[in-house]
Amino acid sequence: MLRSGWVALCAAGVVATAGQAAATDMFTLGNTNGGDGGVTLMSGGGFDVFGSDNGHPVGFGGPIANLTSYVATSGVAQTLTFDWTYTTHDLSGAQYDPGGYIVNGVQHQVSPLSSDPIEFLSSSGQVTLNLAAGDTYGFYIFSTDSEAGRADIAVTPARGALNAESIAAVPEPATWALMLTGFLGLGLALRRRRAGLAAAA
Repeated sequence: MLRSGWVALCAAGVVATAGQAAATDMFTLGNTNGGDGGVTLMSGGGFDVFGSDNGHPVGFGGPIANLTSYVATSGVAQTLTFDWTYTTHDLSGAQYDPGGYIVNGVQHQVSPLSSDPIEFLSSSGQVTLNLAAGDTYGFYIFSTDSEAGRADIAVTPARGALNAESIAAVPEPATWALMLTGFLGLGLALRRRRAGLAAAA
């Protein structure tokens, strides 16, 4: 009876440690009004969202606005920090392709507000999102005319920031105590078993 209790305690310790792994949020690409915006995945967990530039989609009389978004639902309460770089390739300037981040459907523009017709205007920064389980979050480019060039926002997890993945990978002290107690129990059970076999022989 004592041995089976120690084995069960050890197994519970291993399961508790595995349960500390962070949930991975799955992102989904969205385009409105037939836009051709998209996303390019980068190494290190980053991505680059680029806006629409297909001008006059079939069935529309003129330039059409398009929202390109890359959004996920937070599986757990978490704080995420991202570095971002916005660049416009629109010949008319950044005001035609604003971009930023989205939380629960609300857009927060981080791109320049400049109306100067400067192609390749760029800006960068960092954003920290405090999310509850079930919150939606992501990044977007809103192409107001879908012509004369695209804009994009490149996003990477911030270096040195404590994102949910790095926090959850470190077991809590209670988990360590439970796991060590389980291993100690296994060691004692094996020792008693060897002593019992030696006495029987």
